[in-house]
Amino acid sequence: MKRVFKKLLIPIVAFVCIFSCEDYLDVAPERGVDQEEVFTDYFATRSIIDRAYRLMNNPKYNWNDWEGEFFVMADENQSAKLNNPMASTFNAGNWFDQNWRDLGGMTFLTRNQEFGDARDRFANVVDKGMWAIRAVNMLLENIDQLEEYPTELGFTSQQLKDQLVGQAYYLRAFHYFQIIRRYGPMPILDQVLSSDSEFDLPRPTYLESSDFILEDLDRAIALLPERWTGPNLGRGSKSSARALKAMAALYAASPLMNPQLNPFGSNGKQYNTDYARIAVDAAVECINGLASGGYRMHTWENYTDNWYSRTSTFSPESLIVPPHSAYTDPVTSSRYGSGWFLPQMLGGWGACSHPTQNAVDWFETASGYATNDPDAETLGGFDPSNPFENRDPRLRRAIFVHGDNMFEGLASAPGAARRVVDVSPGGFHFNQEFNVWNNAWTGYYSRGKHSWPGNDNWNRAVGFFVYMPYIRVAQVYLDLAEAANEVYGPNGAIPGSSFTAVSALNVVRERAEMPPVISKYTADKETFKQRIYNERAVELFQEEHRWFDLKRWHLAVEVLGEGEIYGLDISEDSSGNLVFGKKVVPGAQRVFEPKHYWYPFPSAVMNNFAVFEQNPGW
Repeated sequence: MKRVFKKLLIPIVAFVCIFSCEDYLDVAPERGVDQEEVFTDYFATRSIIDRAYRLMNNPKYNWNDWEGEFFVMADENQSAKLNNPMASTFNAGNWFDQNWRDLGGMTFLTRNQEFGDARDRFANVVDKGMWAIRAVNMLLENIDQLEEYPTELGFTSQQLKDQLVGQAYYLRAFHYFQIIRRYGPMPILDQVLSSDSEFDLPRPTYLESSDFILEDLDRAIALLPERWTGPNLGRGSKSSARALKAMAALYAASPLMNPQLNPFGSNGKQYNTDYARIAVDAAVECINGLASGGYRMHTWENYTDNWYSRTSTFSPESLIVPPHSAYTDPVTSSRYGSGWFLPQMLGGWGACSHPTQNAVDWFETASGYATNDPDAETLGGFDPSNPFENRDPRLRRAIFVHGDNMFEGLASAPGAARRVVDVSPGGFHFNQEFNVWNNAWTGYYSRGKHSWPGNDNWNRAVGFFVYMPYIRVAQVYLDLAEAANEVYGPNGAIPGSSFTAVSALNVVRERAEMPPVISKYTADKETFKQRIYNERAVELFQEEHRWFDLKRWHLAVEVLGEGEIYGLDISEDSSGNLVFGKKVVPGAQRVFEPKHYWYPFPSAVMNNFAVFEQNPGW
């Protein structure tokens, strides 16, 4: 009875494949352990924790991992091929009973494949989360069986036990949050479920599910160390748990998660200030503890060290980051990201995607004016005839634009025509993308967040450690600004800190060599909120946040469903001067109705239940 959902909620944990603990971000070898020995052996018990870390989905697991769906599901990127399943199925709104990628996590079980499949392509986030939650629940239920602790690790027995239990609560909260931010509220998974457990239960509210997360994180904060060192770098710390608490509470405060304030089908955008206040407090505590935890923001000079580095296996700005795989420790592929962000022009696959004009427009002028502000030209220095100059420096760090030399400073390069991006009619890239490859090109290429200089078919640079942080220090400041704006307004003092919502946002801007937010944008809460949203879109560009942000803000119907996907349009005037504009990308679509705010449970699951409710609209 209810076999399918039981299979989802109680996957068998294969302890014979539990992994030992090496460096956190290094690849851990298999360690055969008999199930009866697990909870009487410290290292076997700790390997359960390590497994739960490794079950964090790593979008950069492999050189060709197709994990860029969030870019093209939102408005950041557009699939180059319109017959790509992301463009033809997901962007078309056909989500029900899909068995693929992020929408396939309720029936597409991994069968322990997250290590068996070298590319990790078939292990879905939700599947992994269910495996991890069951594993740490078993640890929490059996931890008192562990009576002997090693003395050579430099910790007391109580410290080692606290580390295990603290990480278990932290990881359970992390994985449960990944599930509910996709599917909405779920049963409280605080125990190991058996075949006798009852599953056909009323669903809790999102706030009740969030309370479970916040309680787990409070337990974790009390037990986790401030700082890990040596081979343990990257494990969850107090700062990690505080950052996750701030993020989870901000989600709980958001309009989508509060149907009592913003009913299904409405256009309501009211925040829950009680949870916003929790997010503020958690973010402040996180920021106040960053130094003692060994965390800091990179300088602008080292900005890309957030995503790749030749020397560091761990970025000090990363508060939560998935472990390395065999393919990222360091990278051995000479064309990394070929399945999603590496342009076909540089040696990637035709299935790649490209930044949209929508995204380019988010980057302000260098003096801080929105490009659609009437004052941008007269006061902000924006020149429509030279639109990529005098812009936020993050634009050219993230995106190749018309006129950029994609091979500048590199030892090897193709013919001159291919090197410099030319989107003008008759230009090399224009002709190749539109007329030869027949792509739905936007006129832009992804640049430096996930791809380093020389990651191309001619230079084939290797040897980089690569990562995709779940939460960076910069995000904590963004979370603080958004939550504080709802509680205290743009300029109200935030208790326990020296910040206001505006000054918190300015910390992120200052690192990028951008000026403080212009005063007219901070006049009131609603006006400033738009700059907060825009700053998140810029700073967290291509980091798998935009898709979830648009939904939790209750803006996805408006921005995606009722909006358009634009690309660059260059023409010539009668004098032969280039005229820069934008045009709708032919064939690009983003079907998004109110029902798409939550992923649908597949029919194979719902057919087994009478009480457990499907998400609204499906």
